[in-house]
Amino acid sequence: MLAIRELIFHFGDDGRRALDRVSLEIPQGTTLAVVGPSGAGKTTLLRVVAGLLRARGGDVYLGGASVLGEPPQRRRIALVAQDDALFGTMS
Repeated sequence: MLAIRELIFHFGDDGRRALDRVSLEIPQGTTLAVVGPSGAGKTTLLRVVAGLLRARGGDVYLGGASVLGEPPQRRRIALVAQDDALFGTMS
């Protein structure tokens, strides 16, 4: 199970939060789609869960254990971009 508890993230020091106490639980074997308008925090949420961004508060649990202290390569979480932003030179 993936559990997200009171997750907080903001860019810079202006105090405006991209994620403001986001909480959800995703049972094992469940497929979840994160949808919303541009700027809603979808990519930020996924990047914090994957470990590419550091949360300012809250926690992320995988299988009941917190993964916030783990580097991205040890979290066993994959993130796939919806466009070719990562490899723009490849077809």
